Amino acid sequence: PESPLPPPYSFATYTVPADRTLSPLQGGNQIITRLVGSHPLWGHHLWNTARVLTDYLLEHSSLVKGKKILELGAGAALPSLVAALKGANQVTITDYPDQELLDNMQWNVDTNVPLDIRPQTHVKGFLWGADPTPLMNGPEDRYDLLILSDLVFNHSQHKALISSVNSLLSLDLPSNGEMTPCVLIFITHHRPHLADADMAFLPALAESGDGWGYEQVVTEWTGVMFDEDPGDEKLRGTVKGFRAWRRRKEA
Repeated sequence: PESPLPPPYSFATYTVPADRTLSPLQGGNQIITRLVGSHPLWGHHLWNTARVLTDYLLEHSSLVKGKKILELGAGAALPSLVAALKGANQVTITDYPDQELLDNMQWNVDTNVPLDIRPQTHVKGFLWGADPTPLMNGPEDRYDLLILSDLVFNHSQHKALISSVNSLLSLDLPSNGEMTPCVLIFITHHRPHLADADMAFLPALAESGDGWGYEQVVTEWTGVMFDEDPGDEKLRGTVKGFRAWRRRKEA
């Protein structure tokens, strides 16, 4: 028998909050993202967590302007698109090396990022914990900001994800009030009974490498993604955002 047709693409719109701006390079106040029709890695949704993280980038544009940025597990890549539009020097968008996902992310880049800044925006496949060399031009060519949006529910991959964070973020330390280099880790507890396992990512990161600090920067109610899911609606519908940074070595 003939194979069934793949599910059709869907589209999701992100509207810039009224008190913020995108870029004179991008007309209007909306970004249209295309989503794969269905995918075992959940790339067929624009998650509330990504919307809240994008709002945060718009509010704190100094995190992205003139910086090198990498997103892990990007899906529709909304935060990365906004980072490119807000003046990032380079944006690298990564997800599992599945061609359908990568092609869809490239479509979102081609549709939303103007031609004159598109060469600074790259789409690449990457497995967490793998050799990061293909994402860098050299061992010192690391990133100022890493974006982790709704990734830590994948508990079996915490160790690999932490390995990649340690390998990819700049070795410089924030100083003089600067917020970068840093990692943005935004979380929604879609399975409330596993919330503790989600949160275990942060102390595990803090204890890795030479040590990390972190702070919560966002708590925002968005409503639940799926009404039929079990568990506490307050947890399932709240996005929590954290900023993490390397700590100075003790003398």
